[in-house]
Amino acid sequence: MSYKVFISSTREDLALAQDLAQRLEAVGIRVAPVKKTSAVGDEIPGTVSRALREADEVIFIMTKASGASPGLLTEIGMAYGMKKRVTPVVVNHDPEKLPAIAGWQPVKYADLTKYIAQLAKRVKAQNVG
Repeated sequence: MSYKVFISSTREDLALAQDLAQRLEAVGIRVAPVKKTSAVGDEIPGTVSRALREADEVIFIMTKASGASPGLLTEIGMAYGMKKRVTPVVVNHDPEKLPAIAGWQPVKYADLTKYIAQLAKRVKAQNVG
């Protein structure tokens, strides 16, 4: 079974989510289809709920605009409720201004290459062990 990531973003941040998906796939990590997982508002479609359940990790694209997205906030809550590993990727936003949630270790977009390398290493170690 391969490691799968769900990327949560707003439609405004779709290009960032697609870039992240391409980078993850380049190191062998499966990614839920990004267009189907972009937050669409208050209602979470069944495809998003199913993709969240199937994911091993959920990565949130956090921008100033996305912080006010009800859909994104709902997906964060769902991910925690499902006890998923949650990683916020912060873009042009001060990580210090994010909600203080236990276990959150925000990754700055500028540090994405380093994070992806660490994730790939962690996934490889899980698959070996």
